[in-house]
Amino acid sequence: MTRFEYDDETGRLVRAITEREPEWLEEDLNAAQAAYEEERNRCPGACGLPLDTTVGEANDGAFVAPPPYRCHACEVIIARQKEWDGLEVRDLVFHARRRD
Repeated sequence: MTRFEYDDETGRLVRAITEREPEWLEEDLNAAQAAYEEERNRCPGACGLPLDTTVGEANDGAFVAPPPYRCHACEVIIARQKEWDGLEVRDLVFHARRRD
């Protein structure tokens, strides 16, 4: 919203004051800050777990890596992507769905 102020004697515009809504509400800023802190605390390695629970002597030996599992949905997506290998696929979206 813009407010205009005029000189009483001359009627000329003296100033225009524009008041805007804030782009970020305080709760939006808090949520963004929390998400940033959470992301910053994640291990950049393969696990992606919070660093404050994975590093340090207290956590030495606290983790195991179970055998991998196969996601059959990912398996068919990867197979389909290989059919397009070497072609421009940036605008293609590969997905999987259950058979009927």
